[in-house]
Formats: sequence, structure tokens, C-alpha cells
Amino acid sequence: MSDLLATLKQAVRGLVYPSESEYPFKAFVWDISDLTSAVILAQTKHADDTALQTINLEEFFAPVIQVQDWFGAEEQASVAKFQQLKQILETSLTKIQVYRIGEIEISVYIVGQTPEGQWAGISTKVVET
Repeated sequence: MSDLLATLKQAVRGLVYPSESEYPFKAFVWDISDLTSAVILAQTKHADDTALQTINLEEFFAPVIQVQDWFGAEEQASVAKFQQLKQILETSLTKIQVYRIGEIEISVYIVGQTPEGQWAGISTKVVET
């Protein structure tokens, strides 16, 4: 498991998800048996009544993995890193789900199951006003 955590930490190093504010990603492993909305909120230290939305991995990554005509070298490098991150998540985890917790300042958790049965992934925050 430490290999996966190290791989995820390396993959997110220097990446920020574009929103009205830029927060870094963090890699994590959760030692929990089941993944439900209640468990997600408890694990992330949010109140039981906090807004929680799920989206799929494609929807989350769509804005950051498409190369635009106007992209310079820096933007193209960022796209490549996001494409690599998505591939690492897809090949390392199963049952992947993206959880968006809260409103305006949204905590985002991309969580999937490891081959050993644990839950792991990455998290960040996005600001949407």
C-alpha cells in the first residue's frame, strides 16, 4: 500500500485543479471497510448534513485533460500530468467515485478501492461562486 501512496503523492506533486482558488492535491489511504455517504462525511470530518454530490472520473478530469489551441508549454505540461494522474488512478483503483462535499468551497475526494480492499485516492478543494 505504501507504494501506491508514494505513486499518488508523486503524481499530484505540483498539480492544482483550476477554480477560483488553487489548492494542491493530497494523497490518502483510508482503513475503512465500506464506502457510504455517511462514512465519506465522517472520514472527511464534515457534518452529517453537509451537501454531498457524486460525479464520475471523466466529468472531473474533462476540463483539465483537453489540450486547447492556445495552450503554451506550461499548459500542455499540466494537461500531460493530469492525463497521467487519471491513468494512475484508473489502473491502481477500482470502484472509483468523485465526491464533492460542501458548497462554494468544495472539498473534492477521488476515492477508489485498492487490490487489498482498502480505500485510497486524492483530495483537493475547489472554489465555485
